[in-house]
Amino acid sequence: MEFLNGQFEREDIFFGEIVQLLSNFNWIYKSRNTDILADEILNCIPKSWIPIFQLNCLDNIQMAIKGESKSSWPPDLSDLVSRCWRLSLRIDSSRKPEVISKWKKVNPKKIHEVLNFAQLIGEKCAEKQIEHVVDIGAGLGYLDKELSNRWDLHVLGLERDAYRVLAASQRTCSDTKENTANRCRSTFKELAVKAENSLEDQIESVIGDWFDELEAEHESAPLLCMIGLHSCGDLSPVMMKLFMNSRRFRTLLLVSCCYHRMEWKKDLLADENFFPLSSSLKNASHIVPFHQQEGIQHLFRLAAQETPNRWMQQNTVNCQLQAQHTFYRSIIQLYAATENIQLLKRQRRPVKTHNISDVFEEYVDQVIDGFGLEGDVAGHREKLVNIYRSNAHLLPALETLIILQALFQPVAEALILVDRVVYLKENGLSASLRQIFDDRISPRCFVTIAEKPESP
Repeated sequence: MEFLNGQFEREDIFFGEIVQLLSNFNWIYKSRNTDILADEILNCIPKSWIPIFQLNCLDNIQMAIKGESKSSWPPDLSDLVSRCWRLSLRIDSSRKPEVISKWKKVNPKKIHEVLNFAQLIGEKCAEKQIEHVVDIGAGLGYLDKELSNRWDLHVLGLERDAYRVLAASQRTCSDTKENTANRCRSTFKELAVKAENSLEDQIESVIGDWFDELEAEHESAPLLCMIGLHSCGDLSPVMMKLFMNSRRFRTLLLVSCCYHRMEWKKDLLADENFFPLSSSLKNASHIVPFHQQEGIQHLFRLAAQETPNRWMQQNTVNCQLQAQHTFYRSIIQLYAATENIQLLKRQRRPVKTHNISDVFEEYVDQVIDGFGLEGDVAGHREKLVNIYRSNAHLLPALETLIILQALFQPVAEALILVDRVVYLKENGLSASLRQIFDDRISPRCFVTIAEKPESP
């Protein structure tokens, strides 16, 4: 497994080590950060770790991200740092991020993703002599337009959002000099959100109609490449299974995201369960009862956070401000649990991060209004301030927890992505992971590549 930092001869060894690590340190991810005080998570942190991992200790954090440690660190902390590095995906952040302005009103992150992903897709299709591409979750069609204009590929973009289908179609068919020669090469169609037919049947039907509409000479069963950029939650495993079951597709290029939207069922053998997928991870999960632990959903959320390299781009002041907000918010949650109060948000963000004051009492006033705490307002305020004063000494421990979570993020993402690659291999496909984006620009920087064996 060349994409891992460690040397693992077999997948089962990798999975065995990673589930053991996650089982031993379940407290790092098992609770939402708003619940860390209510669940007494900060008491799990060894006290000797706290002075070493603080948000203003940038040298220590940088060393830990690289899998390094100082001789003065506690042996158990050094061991944890080393294991996190070994079990993470290898990310190359040595190149300088490019600054490109290609389309108006399109952010640099999207441009970076479209150009780099289109390059890989175009090269793969040329290598496999594929001329037709199906993009599932095409969005506004920037990627498909690039594939048709630059790589002369016929692209079918499928999307559930009718507005995006219309916008992508209008952009592709606009009377610009760039589009005139290739306007027929990109087609966008809507997939029904709710339908009696399965997703697989819908896609097969739409592809058949697409071929009829091309009105061009092509094979009766041309080779297809399936692609997905930002395939959210369970869409990635759904696409993988569709790829394996359909004879039309030969190559799959998939960039996954939003792991926190994955559903989780404790029954490892359930057909509708999309994690774990591989038999290798399922077997490791039986040996170490990792799959039975609470908080797997929060592990998914941890995997979906920024990579350590991107997280480190923030300045120390902003990191500390965010930590303070998390700490304050956890006090509110502890109060709600203690008083059996249901917090009801009056708006999406009851308290804006940029409005946070260093004075907790001022924060409380915003909370009382933002959550609409009813009854004795003065009583709420007094109790919240007392809880804050009783727990204020734990703020340094929270900073330590945030840093530990940053170290565990690439481990959690590796678990999900390697499980998918191994699953594809177990089903007779050639499969691998490749870094496609600069993670400082686009944190979900890996593409899953799968290819079916050549027909005899």
